[in-house]
Amino acid sequence: MKKLIVLIGILFIGLSTTLANKPVKVKVSQDAFVQGGETADEAMGTSTAGRLRVMNSDADTKYSRTAYLQFNLKKVEDFESVELNICVRVYRSKKDDATQFALNIYACDDNKWSESTITFNDKPEPGELIASQTLNANEDNQWVSVTLPKDKIMALKKASKKGKITLVLANNDFNRTSIEIVSKERTWSNGMPAKREAYLKLR
Repeated sequence: MKKLIVLIGILFIGLSTTLANKPVKVKVSQDAFVQGGETADEAMGTSTAGRLRVMNSDADTKYSRTAYLQFNLKKVEDFESVELNICVRVYRSKKDDATQFALNIYACDDNKWSESTITFNDKPEPGELIASQTLNANEDNQWVSVTLPKDKIMALKKASKKGKITLVLANNDFNRTSIEIVSKERTWSNGMPAKREAYLKLR
């Protein structure tokens, strides 16, 4: 009987550990991109096209684009690792098909923006660079995972009273490539939601 109790206890501990290590998926709560030039005062975040564009972020022309993602981590107690997952199309450079897109991800401590109103002229400024990744050109939307530093994400969460964090996706090394990320507003041709919005996977 004692051996049976011990065995049950071991199985229970193992099950608890498995459940504790189960990843948590947090979908983006707000997403938008901003664009310079004559559209610098236009809100692009609720575009019916459902695309978040990133390209030549350091310029101020109509081809200067930066994306903003917001996540609510209020219900996430603790985690050991963080991955940002985005469904993205990477456009080829007209000069060189092999050219890669340079994606930079910045922390942002300003969560007081709205996807329906954010513009190039009033966008929150990006903070610390927390991740970079080069992306190969592709013909269609593909999922890409980017590992983010746990301590930086935890610090953003703690700094926000409501548990919200903002990530800024930018292209600071322009080489005539660009990307489009599927936003939560994206729908297919039949009107059904695409359900390909960005999300964080936390373990």
